[in-house]
Amino acid sequence: MSDARTRTPKLVSSVPDARAFRLSATEGFLLSCVDGLTTEGDLALVTGRGLDEVRGSLSKLETLGLITIEERLLPPRVSPLPRQAAGAAATPGTIAAGNTRPARSPPVASSAVMLTPLPPRGVADQAAAMAEDVDLDPKLRVDLLSLHASLDRLDHYTLLGIDRGADKQATKRAYYELAAKFHPDRYFRKRLGTFKIRMEAVFSRLTLALETLAAPEKRAEYDAYLDEQLRLRGIETVLADAAAEVRRAQESVERAARAEELTPLAPQVAPGPAIAVRPDPRPARMQSSPEIDPALRRETFARRLLGGRTSSPSIPPAPRPSTPPAPTTAEAMDSLRRRYEDRVAAARSVEARKYAARGEEAARTNQVAKAASAFEVAYGLAPHDEDLKRKATAARAQADSVLGQTYRGQAEYEEKNGQWAEAARSWVGACKARPNDAVAHHRAANATLKVGTDLPSALRFAQQACSLDPTSVPSRVTLGEVYLATGQGADARRELETAASLAPHDDTITQMLKRARKLA
Repeated sequence: MSDARTRTPKLVSSVPDARAFRLSATEGFLLSCVDGLTTEGDLALVTGRGLDEVRGSLSKLETLGLITIEERLLPPRVSPLPRQAAGAAATPGTIAAGNTRPARSPPVASSAVMLTPLPPRGVADQAAAMAEDVDLDPKLRVDLLSLHASLDRLDHYTLLGIDRGADKQATKRAYYELAAKFHPDRYFRKRLGTFKIRMEAVFSRLTLALETLAAPEKRAEYDAYLDEQLRLRGIETVLADAAAEVRRAQESVERAARAEELTPLAPQVAPGPAIAVRPDPRPARMQSSPEIDPALRRETFARRLLGGRTSSPSIPPAPRPSTPPAPTTAEAMDSLRRRYEDRVAAARSVEARKYAARGEEAARTNQVAKAASAFEVAYGLAPHDEDLKRKATAARAQADSVLGQTYRGQAEYEEKNGQWAEAARSWVGACKARPNDAVAHHRAANATLKVGTDLPSALRFAQQACSLDPTSVPSRVTLGEVYLATGQGADARRELETAASLAPHDDTITQMLKRARKLA
């Protein structure tokens, strides 16, 4: 593809339930990031994946009919970024010298799985920030851009650069070192431009990390939160790998069947004890001969008596055995094909029973994700088995229930600590696991609205929440707030009037309704 063109994925007008396609975790996250505005290059930055991997995933999503890809000419290229200060070490995620793309940040073991798009932080945004006329050296700008872009993907320990076993004093030392570098007061009366907002966000997050990790009770609660994140990712990984495991099992069965087809079927005679054969002492003419059919013997004797003429009608000639016609090439190939298919079906049945047994064992030990995955593989190998279908459906519903509940716990903790970007992603995960949960959709809309970077998603979640529970006042109010945020006064007035009819004494709704009527 030419560098003069850019590719932008867009959702199709009517997107089916993506869960039916059994997308991988990467593909599902990438699909959730598609907003019709972000290019594939920026998607690579947002997701932390290589551009080739992103292109491959987008190609699959396009083939499935979930997205379309629009190509457009790029605007004139921006000037290259200033080179990094000589001798400065490149930190993870920083922009290398002379390169406009940030290096990929290393994976963080305890970071949450991202499900909604982050704020736009593409190459053009980085370049514009680096080109600002501010009183900050290039190295500090690069570090600040990199850290700010990663804030909602880093846990407190990784942000401070310490391990989970660090004591209170080590935690404070790490905080003060970073605060001395990123505290906004250090740059009092200096021109900071847009870096001031980034610096305040970084310093605020550093302060939250210290307050959480320095207090034993808060730290214990946060550690439990991180452990739940790891458990959550483990469940998602197991469920996402089920479809791939079905394909691997089917391919293994077919390879074994083909290998058996090519193996010559030589008779296998088991060795037995040697038996000595004693020679017959009688003359050869007296030795027993092979048994002869009595009717054939009578016919032969009759011919001798008649001098070679045919026997009388009273003695009918013995019937000669008929030789069946040789099968045609097509018949032989069809027989081989049926034999091969029978072997494959038998092998699949054996493998399906093995996976079903694993599912039963996992269910007994309350490993819901492994049980769901095993039953799904078993049903994939034996798609006509109604019992396996029922077990796979029930196991997946149980796994989704656990997944949704875990996401809910994560989101509530993040809301309590004002981590709205993380809370929005967690609520989106809860909605995917429990698509009929009206509360989860309302909370997802509310958190996404507070982040303020993806109002179309906030609108979709709020609309779905109202559809699932039309009498929910909080859902109607949130939908009205989203309409107000997008300048749709008439729609906001309609939703708020509905909310006011359901809660006529709510002063907050009354005030919002006045604003909506002014916009309408």
